[in-house]
Amino acid sequence: MEETTKTPLLKPALIYGLIAAFIGILMSVIFYLLNLTMKNWVGWISIVVSIVVIVYLLRAYRNEYLGGFATYGQLILMALLIGLVSSFITAIYTYLLYTVIDPDLIEKMKIMAEERLMNNPRIPESTLDTILERMDKRMNVNRMTRNAFIFGTVATFIIGLIAAAFIKNEETPKDMMS
Repeated sequence: MEETTKTPLLKPALIYGLIAAFIGILMSVIFYLLNLTMKNWVGWISIVVSIVVIVYLLRAYRNEYLGGFATYGQLILMALLIGLVSSFITAIYTYLLYTVIDPDLIEKMKIMAEERLMNNPRIPESTLDTILERMDKRMNVNRMTRNAFIFGTVATFIIGLIAAAFIKNEETPKDMMS
């Protein structure tokens, strides 16, 4: 009879989710303190760091909890769980950022976006008002907090889908006999 072992999920998901959230929040705080929050290139740096962190965490999960062997399914499940935990924590931070830390930040972001739109010659003036109205409706604390959770989870899952294809290391019958 084959012995089945339980794959640890909750503990590593919490640990790695906390690590991912901490790194993301730390970057956000640094960019905020340096007044770089609204620079376009900051988003690209955040994406690259997120990819590196997720790849590192999935490799750590495979090596620390699964003995160096992991299936694609195990890794994408862990990526989803990491995404849920880290996005939940990040959503809390987002809410606190826009309500406690800097309640005027959303208004500053709206003004900056409005200036960019008005200075863009490719946007016809006839559609400018419609765009500004939509932006005004979408840029509020509740929506931005919800988006931090949803998009953070989805982005982590997508990164995990791709990374897992390269990180997986499935046990072969030869490995089982050693």
